[in-house]
Amino acid sequence: MPQQQNNKSPRPAGSILPADKSQALNLMIRITQNLIHLAERESQTLVQNDLLSFAILQDEKALMAEHYVRTSEEFRSKINSYRGVDKALLGKLESAQKQLHEITSNNNIAVENVYERAKAQTQSALITAQEFGQERVRFEKINDNEESTRV
Repeated sequence: MPQQQNNKSPRPAGSILPADKSQALNLMIRITQNLIHLAERESQTLVQNDLLSFAILQDEKALMAEHYVRTSEEFRSKINSYRGVDKALLGKLESAQKQLHEITSNNNIAVENVYERAKAQTQSALITAQEFGQERVRFEKINDNEESTRV
């Protein structure tokens, strides 16, 4: 029976990235693209003002971001060993990281806008409640005065 060849490069002990530099770059690209996809889903929830779906995505984003951070830290710690790797792969990774930065920056602005709208609506509701309360007190005083003058 012929043996199947394992296409995966072995990982050094305690390492996330494969030993093969091209495979390591492809892994970094895949992880970055996964985060881009998640950020795009997040953008859609913000555009649709679907804050429940947005909140649900946060757990998934936290896990993916943690994995991305650990992997990219390892990558950066070995950056000099990637200098001679396929320039197209390096360019693809750089492009993906720029795209991720752009989408997440836009999402951060959108989240800030949602926060400011919610804050303004809350403030407006509080002012309305205070005005309603003051009107009620005035109305009760007027009713009390009318009742006392009838007696």
